[in-house]
Amino acid sequence: MAPIIKTEKLCHLYSQGTPFEKQAIEDIDFEAEKGDIIGIIGHTGSGKSTFIQHLNGLLKPTSGRILFNGTDIWENKSNIKDVRFKVGLVFQYPEYQLFEETVYKDIAFGPKNMKLPEDEIDKRVREAAEFVDIEPELLEKSPFELSGGQKRRVAIAGVIAMNPDVLILDEPTAGLDPAGRESIIENIKEYHRTKESTVILVTHDMDEIARTVQKIVVFNEGRIILRGTPDQVFSHGEKLQSIGLSVPEITRVTMRLRELGLPLEPSIFTVEQASRALLALKGGTGHA
Repeated sequence: MAPIIKTEKLCHLYSQGTPFEKQAIEDIDFEAEKGDIIGIIGHTGSGKSTFIQHLNGLLKPTSGRILFNGTDIWENKSNIKDVRFKVGLVFQYPEYQLFEETVYKDIAFGPKNMKLPEDEIDKRVREAAEFVDIEPELLEKSPFELSGGQKRRVAIAGVIAMNPDVLILDEPTAGLDPAGRESIIENIKEYHRTKESTVILVTHDMDEIARTVQKIVVFNEGRIILRGTPDQVFSHGEKLQSIGLSVPEITRVTMRLRELGLPLEPSIFTVEQASRALLALKGGTGHA
């Protein structure tokens, strides 16, 4: 299957040609296929946010290319607006960008800019609100009357309402309590299952990544240093920790058990995997 979005040798310099010039990302080759759900991880300053802002044309590369459905998005600058509708980006703390007088109008902002008919806009607003568990009675309220978690869901709904082919979320659960984080992740997973869109999730939460995505890409100092399935990536627990990243809690536990001599696989990253592995070891000893 051809990738829906792809980058080739993508580089970006901030303040190019000045004494403050800084290489933010360098030689990034990346691709995502239709229906993928991909996690991007890396410490603060590793280049993750700079990278994802290239995927819908918010930033223009210093060199390299971004391809959407096989076409360079900068080949014709007039196409950039369409790309931004098709590749939706939810920024970190998106609730700070809410500005309309009602929740309905905030969610409808993107579809209106797409010049859609009113009945289609209404359908998309209500469908997006349902995806993120915003009750119909909240649609006529001011977004500023809502809780922090509700505001976050409204902001996400505003991007979902554009029906993007690719949905990118930058730290969508940052600052939320555990219940709020779980709710947002379940909303995203349900959207992915139902729409079969490509989802790219940037987060610092390794447990969240481990149970949500199919593939992981690891950034460090502006480059991709690891990529693969969660079990492939988390099998490099020591390397991840050496660049300042954590690993899922259960992976830390099994790393310690391996140090103590238990023959456990390094790729364990869920409680279920650990439970099966420990039961297998117990069974292998001949004890009940």
